[in-house]
Amino acid sequence: MGTEAAAALTLHLSKTVGYAAAGLIVRDVLLLGAALTPATLAGAWVGRRVVGRINDRVFVVLVEAGLVVAAALLLAGR
Repeated sequence: MGTEAAAALTLHLSKTVGYAAAGLIVRDVLLLGAALTPATLAGAWVGRRVVGRINDRVFVVLVEAGLVVAAALLLAGR
């Protein structure tokens, strides 16, 4: 777990440096990130509780359905 966290931290820090060097980190992006952080944390919290309560088959079906919807939207150009 610690090794994975260290690898993720290294990856995200290097991406942040690259984005900053390319001029992609601007005020609007930072504000959007700050606004979306609570929703991300709430979604992770809810997700951990839901996944712990459903059986494996239901989880797989939900993930596959989500992928099909996402693919259909991508192909539809939305």
